[in-house]
Amino acid sequence: MPHDKTSLPDIPPPPGTTFVPDIPYARHDRQKIDLYLPDTRARGVVAYIHGGSWLKRDRKIVRAWYLLERGYAIASLGYRLSQHAPFPAQIQDVNAALALLARIAPDYGLDMERLALLGLSAGGHLAALAALARTNNDFMSSDNPRIRAVVDYYGPSNLITLCAGADSMLDRPVTRLLGASVFDAPVKAFRASPVAYCTSDSPPFLLIHGDSDTVVPITESYNLQAQLVAAGGTAQMIHVPGGGHASPNMHTPEIHRQIADFIDLHLAD
Repeated sequence: MPHDKTSLPDIPPPPGTTFVPDIPYARHDRQKIDLYLPDTRARGVVAYIHGGSWLKRDRKIVRAWYLLERGYAIASLGYRLSQHAPFPAQIQDVNAALALLARIAPDYGLDMERLALLGLSAGGHLAALAALARTNNDFMSSDNPRIRAVVDYYGPSNLITLCAGADSMLDRPVTRLLGASVFDAPVKAFRASPVAYCTSDSPPFLLIHGDSDTVVPITESYNLQAQLVAAGGTAQMIHVPGGGHASPNMHTPEIHRQIADFIDLHLAD
């Protein structure tokens, strides 16, 4: 998201990783998948969706090598940014990437019956939408593999409430994403929000948010957790005291362990 002051280093994948870059699922240069395979047969697949306010960053920086070390393949999904195409292009791209991943899975020994999503910030928003809005025909998700678990790192859940504050940093990025402000197009904004799709058959969610996040308020994750639980779903929350937006204390070994344990639990037989 905008103005985040991340100081996280760019770390290469662990030794023994097999890297398969730039697998295209459509024609735009951003519509590609980077695949990282562990040095043993993969236990499952984690689709990773990057952040960046829907208008910057790309699939090449991955913050999830600890999952490779647990034996999971990581598929880092590229998608068109808001300057390339307005919403719903971004969620259509995520769903198209997942569909391609399912088609090529046998070539790489991937078990798509064990699929989790992990998204950061704007990527958390898209991960939640991909998991929840399964019946929205505009999002092109009908043929996708089942998603068994979702890890949503400080992602927006309700684009209207996100932009309601007088000091919101996200008015401009959200307006650019939607092609209109949330006040001019509230129905479109709501339909682009994960909270609109919570049901009792939603996959389990792990939400991770810091209470010092000045970009995406922690209330966005609590809002989604409440909606999921009220609908009959399952959602856990890791509330990080003093955690900012993409700050190092949001990505500690202990949080990584909790994420890996959550994915182990829900991708097991």
